[in-house]
Amino acid sequence: MNKPNTDIASDGSLAGALSSAFRNLMMNTEDMLPATVVSYDDKTNRAVIKPLVMMVTTEGGTVGRAPLANIPVFRFGGGGFFIRAPIKPGDFGWIKANDRDISLIFQRGGLEDQPNTARLHSFSDAMFFPDTIKGWAIDGKNIDALVIQSMDGSVCFSLHNDKVVLETPKYEVNAPETIFTGNVTVNGNYAVNGNSDSQGGTMRHNGKDIGSTHQHSGVETGHGNTGAPL
Repeated sequence: MNKPNTDIASDGSLAGALSSAFRNLMMNTEDMLPATVVSYDDKTNRAVIKPLVMMVTTEGGTVGRAPLANIPVFRFGGGGFFIRAPIKPGDFGWIKANDRDISLIFQRGGLEDQPNTARLHSFSDAMFFPDTIKGWAIDGKNIDALVIQSMDGSVCFSLHNDKVVLETPKYEVNAPETIFTGNVTVNGNYAVNGNSDSQGGTMRHNGKDIGSTHQHSGVETGHGNTGAPL
């Protein structure tokens, strides 16, 4: 015999019958489930999402939920700025259903509108929230910092109370103009492909003045110029 879809203890009781009815109603109400990405289109920021919680039949079998297409992916942002992650198939996250049909609102680019259908709490009107729930670890020195990093920790940007630290195998800046205000210390080699111009102050190497006012010893005055630097 199949397992009944109701609680036998509810038979003959009005309270039990109402409880069973409400439970069956909630079983058909979609709200939030863990899910994974099947595919993702970065241009439209839409994904095909597969809910991970299976449905259980009265016979005790399990039925996987069908993938959901054209689901918008949450991107944190505002004021003309956003944070984007390169969503990949297999990424974990949470699918959250809206209270009403939101199709017309998205068709109008996020403007106010009425529900297009009478749908309530349906994953057809859902949003996917990516979540790196596992597979990463924070270095102990950054335990109290705001951290943005790669999953393997090879690239890490940490914001502390008194400093900002960037750890990366390679750092590139593509900007027509870069301005530093304050002292700059370089620990390591550096190369300049282009002109180097210094205004004010002094320029020294190993304690020797090599700036615009430097002099050479052992040179007799005359009309000639000193030779090139050795």
